[in-house]
Amino acid sequence: MLKLRWLGHAAFVVEVNGKVVLIDPWITNPLSPYRSIDSFTKDYHHVDLIIVTHDHGDHVGDSVELLRTYNKSRIVALYELAEEIARKANALDRSIGANIGGPVTIDNELTLVFTEAVHSSTIAHPSGVMIIGKNVSIYHAGDTGVFMDMKLIGELYNPTVALLPIGGWFTMGIKEAVKAVELIKPKYVIPIHYNTFNLIKADPEEFAKIVQETVPGVTPIVLKPGEEIRIE
Repeated sequence: MLKLRWLGHAAFVVEVNGKVVLIDPWITNPLSPYRSIDSFTKDYHHVDLIIVTHDHGDHVGDSVELLRTYNKSRIVALYELAEEIARKANALDRSIGANIGGPVTIDNELTLVFTEAVHSSTIAHPSGVMIIGKNVSIYHAGDTGVFMDMKLIGELYNPTVALLPIGGWFTMGIKEAVKAVELIKPKYVIPIHYNTFNLIKADPEEFAKIVQETVPGVTPIVLKPGEEIRIE
């Protein structure tokens, strides 16, 4: 079973194969139900992995404080970024550095594959990430424009769920994200990275409607910040 909880912006709590995984954990973003790390820890007593797709502040988010708070959790990112976050948290022994295209096996239970993302960054390359568990896989695209190798990501990893930005300006807008759905062909797609700021205002229901009309076999799911879904 897979549990996905969107905390607004690009931040997710994923529970898969018995692991609690945070992705791009800006836990205190303006849309989040949490205004502090302390309030978050009351709901989540442990975190196994913290994954960060690139070094922009709205994706690194609260990673350093979370890594200090959860003293058994591990940070996973492209090598240079993982090391930088771990160094700031005084947790270099809990850094798992990866690179694009190389499968990383975690505790013989999950496989992570960092993917290309068409974006910018200062430390390491921007990325997306595949999280592959038993009979389920999640693709978090990070911040990206649409690119043709999304078709390859779909063919290689057959994502159960794709988490795609739709807000425009810094990432794909709705038109581009629909094309990404066509290329990836996941079973489900969840729009992310919208309405946090005025610059990235978008209508997720419009995105969902176009996907339903134009991409057979893909089910769009629009979550409210803080909402959770379960996929068997």
